[in-house]
Amino acid sequence: MTISEVLSLKQIGFLTPSIQISIICLLFVLTILQQYKEYKTTGKVWNGQFPLKTSSFFVGIYEEVIFRGIIFVGLMEIYSITCALVISSLLFGLWHLKNIFYMERKRLIGQILYAGFVFGPIAALITLYTGTIWLAVILHFCNNLFASKTLVWKFLFKKKE
Repeated sequence: MTISEVLSLKQIGFLTPSIQISIICLLFVLTILQQYKEYKTTGKVWNGQFPLKTSSFFVGIYEEVIFRGIIFVGLMEIYSITCALVISSLLFGLWHLKNIFYMERKRLIGQILYAGFVFGPIAALITLYTGTIWLAVILHFCNNLFASKTLVWKFLFKKKE
């Protein structure tokens, strides 16, 4: 498996490349809507913790490209699959230290542990078994949408007061 193969769109079961792109676009729009509502309420995004940065809307894509598309695949050329999965997942968890200026310590530690020991390995296995990062990108968008206290469902189905 090469980096260029992992970054290309492939049919995965009934998910054609067109369907995958459509799902990613839909999740991106839902993310924008959810965070717009949050920004209007708190002046910040992602549950009122982060200042508005447009890069946060692309996190599901660029983190998967970096950690599964480049690091995981690159490490598989040097180490075993298991070792590559562990190293890339731990690096992914540590990557979340970037949030140290925005999150309370307990929540940050939880995010680092979750990213490194739960989400990172799952995304790496999805990439390994599908041969592409795009299903992991879809999962990443879903994870980020539903990880926030202000779930997209609250936004879409909240009763008017």
